[in-house]
Amino acid sequence: MYLEIFKELPQEKRAYMELLFRNCTEEVRYYMSLVEIPANQTFIKAGTECTQIFMILSGTVTGVEWPAHDRCYPFKDFGPGDFFGEIECFAGLPCYRISILAATKCRVLTIPAVCYMEWMRMDVDALFMRTQENMHRLITQTAEARKYLFMEGKDRLMVHLIRLFEQRQPQPEYLELKKTRPQLAEEIGFSVKTLNRSIQHLEEMGLIQVRKGKVVIPREGFYQMKTHVEHHVNG
Repeated sequence: MYLEIFKELPQEKRAYMELLFRNCTEEVRYYMSLVEIPANQTFIKAGTECTQIFMILSGTVTGVEWPAHDRCYPFKDFGPGDFFGEIECFAGLPCYRISILAATKCRVLTIPAVCYMEWMRMDVDALFMRTQENMHRLITQTAEARKYLFMEGKDRLMVHLIRLFEQRQPQPEYLELKKTRPQLAEEIGFSVKTLNRSIQHLEEMGLIQVRKGKVVIPREGFYQMKTHVEHHVNG
């Protein structure tokens, strides 16, 4: 049965998908397909025609902006149950707005955008479910972006280091970052001077180590940073 494709999702998301897809059209069932995507592969490129809707079944992906001169800016991670290409279709935009990179090996469900939108026009319950989910996602992301703007340097650095550590599967005892300080500063969005000051602060707090100039994240430091962000930043 086609609903079996959702069996690897967490229980709550699996129940949501089974409810969503219970009355999907024959065209959607016929043309949907499963794709295995290796880690570090970009499978959605900003500016290309939005012809497919993607839904993550397993793994982690990263949203990437390319503001200028081929320098990428990874800004958020996504996981099982997240859709891509859908908002562009609802908004009548012909092209994908962001690039999506597989941070880990992923299994992805693809549906032709034409078939997906025809289904949405015919199924009022499915349309309501996806509209509600997308509005919640947009409001949450806007709030997160606003909160990020007012974070202290050390807190921004923590958020970035947590994301990098979570992308590494299985999680190591220690993660040594290979990136240079200028690369890290550009990804986070502040100066090298601010980055160096924030690194020193986290090192003094015992959350990270610095070896030959490279930032090293111990697993225990990762857990402590997550606790700090959840309690003192996200409230």
